[in-house]
Amino acid sequence: MIKAGKAMNKIPIVIIDKEEKNIDKILSTLELFEEAGRIRYSNDIYDLELLLARRIPTVVIIGPTYNFKNIEEMLKHYNNSLNHVRIVMLAKEISAELLRSAIKLNVHDIIEYPIQEKDLKDSFKRASSIFEAVEEPDSKNERTCAKIMFFSTKGGAGNTFLSVNFAIALKLKIKKEVAIYDLNYQFGDVALVMNIYPKNTIFDLMTVNKYDDENLDVFLIRHNSGVRLLPAPIDPSQGEAIKADTSVKVLEGMSRINDYIIIDAPSGFNDEVLAFLEKMDYIFLVATKDVPSVKNLKICLQLLERLNYPREKTFIVLNRADSKVDIEFDEIEKTIQRKIDIKIPSDRIVPISINKGIPAIFNAPRSPISKNIVKMLDFIITKEKKPVKLKN
Repeated sequence: MIKAGKAMNKIPIVIIDKEEKNIDKILSTLELFEEAGRIRYSNDIYDLELLLARRIPTVVIIGPTYNFKNIEEMLKHYNNSLNHVRIVMLAKEISAELLRSAIKLNVHDIIEYPIQEKDLKDSFKRASSIFEAVEEPDSKNERTCAKIMFFSTKGGAGNTFLSVNFAIALKLKIKKEVAIYDLNYQFGDVALVMNIYPKNTIFDLMTVNKYDDENLDVFLIRHNSGVRLLPAPIDPSQGEAIKADTSVKVLEGMSRINDYIIIDAPSGFNDEVLAFLEKMDYIFLVATKDVPSVKNLKICLQLLERLNYPREKTFIVLNRADSKVDIEFDEIEKTIQRKIDIKIPSDRIVPISINKGIPAIFNAPRSPISKNIVKMLDFIITKEKKPVKLKN
């Protein structure tokens, strides 16, 4: 039988576990949450079936002494009820197999036990959408998401460093949801540069094959800057299994839950890059001060022109612009027939930042390279603020 616990406000909660001591620990954590509403608890797993049958919006925390096998058949039978009831499982050990099985059956979240307050709070934040939907069914507005690609036709241009630091600078300035999509499936280093060791990557997301908002929320990893990341596969061979149409589905899903998506693209026009081009709002073309890079940049601009990609959506970024080589800026601009929009200087903070896994925007915000990256925001934010004329 479900017993009453301490009443609070907002989100109703039910805790189900065999052990009273586990319930007490969970209750003590929930007491810190303003989001928590009426709290009830039970030792009987079959009380979950009653909650699923009634379809009353509730967050149900299944304690660590019950495992996924205990509720699997119930979830299959009451799958539609999970639009109303959010299940948070506590597990002493989380495996990739458990995560995949749980996601397939619409389990809201799996959290390692003993629980960390931050993990549970993040889970509650994602679950709160069902209560907002019940209270305000007509208030949901279509989200506008700006998609920005960092692209170079030559490896080693500094794409990943620039995309990571640009995303963090953007997050700090606009305080909206910013995510990074590591599109370099074979050799993506975004997670490394951000000092993140992912348990799951886009390959695992593809395996689950569910791209709804809640599932994407689980797979996007939040960096301490607030920026979220969808990592590239850890094993380069896994990247070959991810098709361009899957990548587009993921991009569309991420666009629903973010305000800005930064795409760290691989070098060259592969299937994913070509599929993404027409969906990009802006592209930063990154080059360096050497003949092969400038030649490739010129070819790239010509190809974009043939593809009818709008010129005003592209910006030329010259990285390591103060390199002492025998090429002048005006020579480069004459060759590509475009002005260089931003010049990023060389800076010893770059290798230090990468080796430590601390983005330069954090580690050295007043350095010349950080200041120039912040200047890049103006190209996007200024354009985003321009008024749009309504059609007659």
